[in-house]
Amino acid sequence: MSNSTLLEAKVLLLEHDPEQYQVLTDFCQSIGLIALPRSASDALATLGKHKDLGGVLLADNLPCDQGDALQLACAIHKLRPELPIFLRRSSGRVLNSAEELAVCQHWTTGDTDTLRAAIDHAIFSLSYPRSLVQGIAELTCSSLVAMFPNAQVVAESPYVVHDRIIHGEVSTLIPIESTWCRGYMMLQTEENALRQGLIQGFSYEGVGGDLNFRELNNMLGETTNLIWGAFKNRYIPPQELSKQQTQVPIVINHQHKYISFGSQDPQLCLRYQLSDPARPGMPPLVIVQRVIFNLHWSPEEFADFEAHAVKAGPTGELDLF
Repeated sequence: MSNSTLLEAKVLLLEHDPEQYQVLTDFCQSIGLIALPRSASDALATLGKHKDLGGVLLADNLPCDQGDALQLACAIHKLRPELPIFLRRSSGRVLNSAEELAVCQHWTTGDTDTLRAAIDHAIFSLSYPRSLVQGIAELTCSSLVAMFPNAQVVAESPYVVHDRIIHGEVSTLIPIESTWCRGYMMLQTEENALRQGLIQGFSYEGVGGDLNFRELNNMLGETTNLIWGAFKNRYIPPQELSKQQTQVPIVINHQHKYISFGSQDPQLCLRYQLSDPARPGMPPLVIVQRVIFNLHWSPEEFADFEAHAVKAGPTGELDLF
């Protein structure tokens, strides 16, 4: 992963050998991967709980209650084909066509150099400059504070995701475009959590009570528009933008809570926790932000833009943990 980024990625770690488990745990920590260790029996259930993964590390001799590790790889690929699977090979068995399709990269025990190269290519294929990631987090936190002035807003550490599963029931989508990027920004949250936060008084006086889903939609929509305005002021130059008109279809499957922007590139993901300082025991409202540069992304053009941009004033405080 480039030193210009702050980003991490979550990976499902399916490894049973104690020595290899320690090797891979240390390996993940060294390159910015957050490992979620699981067994074969709860691997598929974990996919249902974690919708923001970057990939899967799987041992080909992992003990399974039914079938074997290669069948598990196929099952994972069927459920989440966008997740790259990195298979540790301990045998010379030839993979069949279905297994080859499911596995992004196989590597031999001990050859972590091959694994590192595969992860850099598949998970960390896009470089996000540190200043851009921090800038997006800052302007989003300022916008959330403006919309929810009575809540304590905290930004988690940013990371990249390959999953295309939507968090919660309420989502917004808005195009973003500059001389160095074209794509979309999404906000996602759970409807009941948003309603509960407003009942607790996170927003302005009078916003709460018996809110219907349309009013909740409008609240998240206004928040999205405020963030977009801040993004525009900071990152969109006054000169004419590119004349590019290339578009790709956006596919949404509501039953499976799945959205695709027609690109396999990783997406920038930031999570924000909104909590009530007077009620520390209450669950926080979590708002998930994804930035998808699916139409155009150039770190070099961003660096040139940043070098010539007029510096913006303070945007508010930001907590990262």
